[in-house]
Parts: sequence; C-alpha cells; structure tokens
Amino acid sequence: MKYTSEEALTEIMCRKEQIILQRSRRNLRLLSAACGLLAAALLLVISVMPGQSESAYTGTVYGSFLLSAESGGYVLAAVIAFVLGVCVTLLCIRWKNMHAKKEKKEEEV
Repeated sequence: MKYTSEEALTEIMCRKEQIILQRSRRNLRLLSAACGLLAAALLLVISVMPGQSESAYTGTVYGSFLLSAESGGYVLAAVIAFVLGVCVTLLCIRWKNMHAKKEKKEEEV
C-alpha cells in the first residue's frame, strides 16, 4: 500500500500524539507512585514515633504542647513532609515547563 505525502504526514502526526500521550501517562504514573511511596514513608515514620503522653496535653489552643520532649518526632515528620511536598511540586513544575518548551520548539519547526 502506498501513501500519499498528506496521508503519511497525517499518520506521522497521529503517531506523534500517541507517543506524547504515552509518555505523559508514564510520567503521571511515576509521579503518582512517588507520591504514594512518600505518603507510606511518612505514615511509617509517624507510626514508629512514640505516642504523645496525656501529661503533655494542656487543653489550650496555644502551641505550648509542642514543648514536650516526645513531640520532637512529630515536628520533624511535619518538616520532612513539607520539604518533600515542595520538592515534588518543583519537580512537577520543571517537568511541565520542559514539556512546554519541547512542544513550542516542535511547533516552530
């Protein structure tokens, strides 16, 4: 079967869209898996830490209960979760910008 140049170009463009869609889905799966692993790791870290004793609970709305010696692990887990969230967000933004630049270059050509 012989293609005309228009049919070949249409087929090439269709295949290109399929490849881009497959790559996007793969990257989305990888990012989702990474987020799931981070969530599981955070839950593991929190479950390993000792529970907060009732003597540390003051019943106030102030942050004085964080002064307990046992609450350091919770603060550390919160800081780690925040830093990991920032890192994942920055990676997603960089990936999106890189993908947008590639598309822009392809449109120019």
